[in-house]
Amino acid sequence: MKPRVFLIKYLYLILLIFLAFRVFSIQASRGREYSQAAAVQRWRNTKVYTERGDILDRNGIRFTSRSKQSLAVVLPADLLGEPSALGWASDLLGKPVSELEREVAKSYLPYAVRISDEQADAIMDAGISGICIVEVPVRNSKDMPAPHIIGYVDEKGENGLSGIEKAYQHTLKNGGGVFAGILADAGNTAMEQFGYRILDTTRVSRLNIKTTLDYHMQEIVEETMDMMVDRGAVVIVDILNGDLLAMASRPAFNPANVNSALIDANQPLFNRALGEYIPGSIFKIVTAAAALEKGISPETTFDCPGYVMMGDLMMKCWNYDKGGHGTLNMAQGFAQSCNSYFIGLGQLVGKRDLIAMAERLGLGCRTGLYLQGIDEPYGLLPNTMGYTSSAEIANLAIGQGGLLISPVQAARLVSAIANGGILNQISVIDCVVNDRGEKIRNIKSQAWERVLKKETAEALHKMMKMTVEDGTGRLADINGFGGSAGKTGSAETGWVQDNRDILHAWFVGYFPVVNPRYAMCVFIEDGTSGGKSAAPVFAEISARILDLGY
Repeated sequence: MKPRVFLIKYLYLILLIFLAFRVFSIQASRGREYSQAAAVQRWRNTKVYTERGDILDRNGIRFTSRSKQSLAVVLPADLLGEPSALGWASDLLGKPVSELEREVAKSYLPYAVRISDEQADAIMDAGISGICIVEVPVRNSKDMPAPHIIGYVDEKGENGLSGIEKAYQHTLKNGGGVFAGILADAGNTAMEQFGYRILDTTRVSRLNIKTTLDYHMQEIVEETMDMMVDRGAVVIVDILNGDLLAMASRPAFNPANVNSALIDANQPLFNRALGEYIPGSIFKIVTAAAALEKGISPETTFDCPGYVMMGDLMMKCWNYDKGGHGTLNMAQGFAQSCNSYFIGLGQLVGKRDLIAMAERLGLGCRTGLYLQGIDEPYGLLPNTMGYTSSAEIANLAIGQGGLLISPVQAARLVSAIANGGILNQISVIDCVVNDRGEKIRNIKSQAWERVLKKETAEALHKMMKMTVEDGTGRLADINGFGGSAGKTGSAETGWVQDNRDILHAWFVGYFPVVNPRYAMCVFIEDGTSGGKSAAPVFAEISARILDLGY
């Protein structure tokens, strides 16, 4: 019997020692952790502000959250406790006392009201205990550059609805916030004696998207377009690596208030840089490249009386009223954008080789932006199957017919001429970084392929240089800033408005002309011609960029 009693005593003793050790562990070792956990369970709060990661340019300059706004955080228990404070708050917030009293009496939980800076100053000067002022970033402002590619968020600022904001929602939402709350007892009743607390967890764990865009280049492009372009797009690409440096579309919209843009007949939300359009004469780059790669001599000549007869169809050159250009070789025909010359050249090249060269130069396929979550078009190239008439080949050779390309594709095409025949994949997203600028995850993956012989690219370079110096692109000349090279285009849309034909104007080129760095496409909806509408925009933007030392 006694051994059994001793055994029970020993077991109780062991249990008591274990219990004492456990109590000590809870109180001494992990007391603070459990205390905090219990406090969190009793904390009743509302989120005043939801943080999102920023969208940055290539140098870390922010596109988003560049300004601040004031929020008045109303603390119901404190406000109801002081009738005089309720009256002050009513005047400062512009609400009747009865309405404000009803609002704050609904719940002890605090809530935020957006106010002006003047209201914030007045509230702080009044020193009302039932209202505190919190300053938080404004996600989108009306003057934010590149809204078509950056995108915009919902009214709460929590979810991206377009552009990079939408494509990288999962990454950008990984941030903290500003919370306002009060402790509650087990019955969920506010413990007013402990007061309200404001908790700021921002800039702790958020992630930012670093783009390839250059903030200052983007500003130059947008300022110039505001002066010179009603409807159109401009795209600038780094010819060395395919980085998208600037992309703008007009008309613009206010990303902080998109409601009016949704019903605007001018479609300001549509990103024209990623639209599909008839290329017109900028496609003559493709035709000339196909001819040179096929071995056709650049000294091949054709006569231009101002038109070409294709059976019963008269296809006019733009110089028709002046009697045509006379006899031209390839460089002269290119510089003068002579339809007659390129109709003849197209017959020598043939449809299959024209389409094959267009594909090599990146037309009819996406540029690489889709790999980074940005919707972009394929464009359109004619089918090579079946019979094709000489007139159809003629139309194709001068950039009309079944062709559609985007301004981004056009900028990519001309960059391949500028860099000696290399076609780069286009990127707009570089990587994910933290607030210290440290790379967390790489997104950009460079890819390129040689699509033209160096000799072909050099010959095209000379033709494009001649176009600016002594051809249809004279208004694109920036001789004092290192010169430029390019090609004009005026595309017939087939649309008629007010008894006039609607033309789309293009200029694609690069600068400086020696050791070029930047390729640019300027597209103008309903322009007069590429040389008159688009080329001056190119000149203004490129001169301002080089003037800044880029």
